[in-house]
Amino acid sequence: MSTPQDDPNGQGNRQGEGQPWSAPGTGGTGQGGHVRPGAYGQGDGGGRYDYQSAQQPSSYAYPTPPAGGSGPADKGPAPAEVQRAYYLILAAGILYLVASVVSGLTTPVPDAPGASIGVGLGIVFAALFTAVYIVLAVFIRKGHNWARITATVLAGLNVLSVLSSFLLLPLVGQAAEATGQAAVQPSGLSLALSVIVMLLGVAGVVLTYAKPARPYFAPRKLGY
Repeated sequence: MSTPQDDPNGQGNRQGEGQPWSAPGTGGTGQGGHVRPGAYGQGDGGGRYDYQSAQQPSSYAYPTPPAGGSGPADKGPAPAEVQRAYYLILAAGILYLVASVVSGLTTPVPDAPGASIGVGLGIVFAALFTAVYIVLAVFIRKGHNWARITATVLAGLNVLSVLSSFLLLPLVGQAAEATGQAAVQPSGLSLALSVIVMLLGVAGVVLTYAKPARPYFAPRKLGY
């Protein structure tokens, strides 16, 4: 029959018996090699556990919109055709004002009440129309499709105006002779300037519809 002295494992099995029990959270190492749990917020061996690091957001970078919010993506520089269209339409607008001033100064004014006022109003209208040309040219260079469409409509109206003026001039002259009145004929310089304005505007609009320029006027997508 073996005794505790004869059993070398007996003491090891009983080691730790009779030791006071430590409440959880006091930390440290008890007798018998048993490790007592540490306090909340502390690691084993009394080392403090930084539980706040577990609350830190992950390093995953969420996609953020570009500066200034989600807006139209930049189209980049305008194609060469759009740049040429810009200068052509700009030149057409300026030359239109010049042609209107030349027409008002060189065309004979009939001796009728308010005739001079009509000439002045014509020049004011030409100045406003020139401003429209400039605005359309600026927005065409920025790639706005509505400006291209508006310029197309105005160029078409200008073509009809110039052609109708050439077609109606003989009829106006014949009607004036039949009534015994002097027909008011515009000067040749004024007519030449009108034709040049028409050609510049049409050329500028046609360039905006060229194949290299079409993608520049495509609807813009929101950039994220």
